[in-house]
Order: sequence, then C-alpha cells, then structure tokens
Amino acid sequence: MRPLRNQCEVAVIGGGLAGLSAACHMARLGRLVTLFEASYMFGGLVATVDEVHGLAVPGKFSGQDLAVHLLDEARKAAVQIIEAGVETIEAGAKLRIVDAEGRDYKPEVIIVASGASLRKLGVPGEEEFLGRGVSRCATCDGGFFRGQDVVVTGSGDAAVEEALVLAKICRRVIMVCRSALKAKREYVDKIASRDNVTFIWDSQIVEVLGEQGVSGVRVRNVKTGAVSDVECSGLFPFIGVAPNTGFLPPALLTNTGYVETAQNYRSAEPRIFAAGAVRKEYGGNILQAMAEGVGAAEAALRQLQQIS
Repeated sequence: MRPLRNQCEVAVIGGGLAGLSAACHMARLGRLVTLFEASYMFGGLVATVDEVHGLAVPGKFSGQDLAVHLLDEARKAAVQIIEAGVETIEAGAKLRIVDAEGRDYKPEVIIVASGASLRKLGVPGEEEFLGRGVSRCATCDGGFFRGQDVVVTGSGDAAVEEALVLAKICRRVIMVCRSALKAKREYVDKIASRDNVTFIWDSQIVEVLGEQGVSGVRVRNVKTGAVSDVECSGLFPFIGVAPNTGFLPPALLTNTGYVETAQNYRSAEPRIFAAGAVRKEYGGNILQAMAEGVGAAEAALRQLQQIS
C-alpha cells in the first residue's frame, strides 16, 4: 500500500460537474483527493436546471439528480469533501491552500473547477429584494409564484430554460430581452409555443420596485430610451455569468477573470489545472464540463508522476 504522505495530494476546487468528475476520476486512479465546495448546493449552476438535456442516457432527470449521483460516486471513491470555499492559493516552492475556515493544505497539484456565478443586474432594489421576490432559481423558488406574474430577464439558454419552468406554474411570464434570443433552437421553439409567455424586446431592467416584496420592475428601451413599469411578483435575472476565480493568483487569469490554459488544461503555473466554466476556452455545455474534469485529472496525474 502506498504510504499516506499527504492527505491532500490532489486538491479539486469546486463541486460542480467538472470538479466532481475530476475528483472521482483522480480518486479512482489511486490518488488522495480533497474537494472544496463553498456552497451547500453541489453541482454548480446545473443543479438549478429542471431537466438536463444532451446526455445520451434514458429517462428524464434534473441537474440536481445528476449532481447528487456524482457526489455519491465521489464519496464512494473516498474523496475527502470539505464544505468550505478557498480563500487563497499560493504558488511558491510548495503549493498552499487556505480555506474559508483558515485551515491550511499543501497539495501537490490543484484542479480549479470553481465554476461561475450568475451576473447581477446592478440596479436599485436587486439586493434589497433578494429572497423577497428576486430569485436566481426557478426550480427552487418557482412554487412561491404559482398563479402569479413574473419577469425573467436575459436571452440565453439559462433565461429561456427558467422561463419554461415558470410558465408551467405561473399565470404569466414576461421576458425582458436586450437582444434577440440566443438560446438553443429547441428552447426557442418551446418558449414560442407557450401562450402565457410574452416578450419586451430591446429592453433592460433599471430598477426593481416594491416595499415588503417585489411589486414590479422598471424597464428602459435601449433604442428609444423610453421607460415603463411592469407589474410582477417575482424577478428572475439570467444575464450571463462571471468566473469564480477571486482566490487565484492574478498571473493565471485573463483580464476578464478566466483561467488561461494550454490544451492539456494546464495554467501558467504547471501544478495548477483548470476545467469547466472558469476556463477561458470552455464551451458551456454539460458534457464538456464532465469531459474537461476527466481531462484535467489525467493531465494532473501526469504532473504528479513527474514529481514522484
């Protein structure tokens, strides 16, 4: 049996699909893996998806179902799960991680798979009404708005997916879109067939209105400048994502905060790898996230073999 020299031989940062896939694969290759996840919700943003598309497996399942399955597999493979985020990474003679609880780890290699977070609108009322009408998860919170009118803002896959979930339970879903829909054709066709979904085009939300909770949003047309108020009980903003890389050395990041990697998922620091939504070249689908996790694990293993 290999001596247990370092209980955190491999650190995987992030419990989304890429991170869980990397941790499982590396652990099955016989390495000692520690996975860090800052959120109570494993799976990353996909955990909020009502129905996963694109995997060649029978039956229907949610993003949360997939995340729970991968988390179970990680535990079976003896991955050490740390339910805390990472505060800093130092890349000196030895790698050093400090987590949110102040605990210290010295892994041989690191796989960064910390994913991305939904961008905020940055408008008055957004933070004030978070949890009181402003939500970023239709699957989690949609039931609170049953039979009511809600607004979804955004034009990509995530926005349309959320609108489709809400359209099943809400009286009316109003989509505020700055541009034409950029979602998959399948999603666009589905949303177009919903009688209770309407659109406000060429527009953005400039304020969230209400007192005890959300009562409406203020919308501005980006072409004419005209401003109008739209009554609603809930707001679901999905206007893109930003990478979760604030804990990484700036030298590893692009000017937009993504990790720059070579084809083998290696960053500018040869002991640090990246996979999934934190990576500049990531394409944005579930299959790619899982494949990148495995690919980064294989690349990190080769680095470990050179160190040994």
